[in-house]
Amino acid sequence: MNYQRFFEDAIDQLHAERRYRVFADLERMVGKFPRAIWRSNGRAQEITVWCSNDYLGMGQNEDVIAAFQSAASKMGSGAGGTRNISGTSNPLVELEQELADLHGKEAGLVFTSGFVSNEASISTIARLLPNCLVLSDELNHASMIEGVRRS
Repeated sequence: MNYQRFFEDAIDQLHAERRYRVFADLERMVGKFPRAIWRSNGRAQEITVWCSNDYLGMGQNEDVIAAFQSAASKMGSGAGGTRNISGTSNPLVELEQELADLHGKEAGLVFTSGFVSNEASISTIARLLPNCLVLSDELNHASMIEGVRRS
């Protein structure tokens, strides 16, 4: 089998179906939320980003930025690996406990995204509950559909 041709054909098919994704090259600007710089084809243009998940603008908050810088100077940046392999950083442990306390729960668990949260939660619950029947259709969010599939 010619693997090079196989994958080139797969990419060509994505283009033909208009499903090939190109990620936008964006640079957020502190203090100008929701404005950003979009770079494409050697040009830069200021735009408004209407689809940000920074709902409360906390990514622009001076106190949050200062805390981030302080933590990075003490611990470096990045996770260094998955929690299962290399452990969990203490600030994340503290965040999960604080969230649990705020909601009157025994423990909390933070996920990397809403997609991962939905997929993991739905697949786990649906798999563990005896005789669980999940009714879903193609109009559900992809994260929910994937959770049902993985259950």
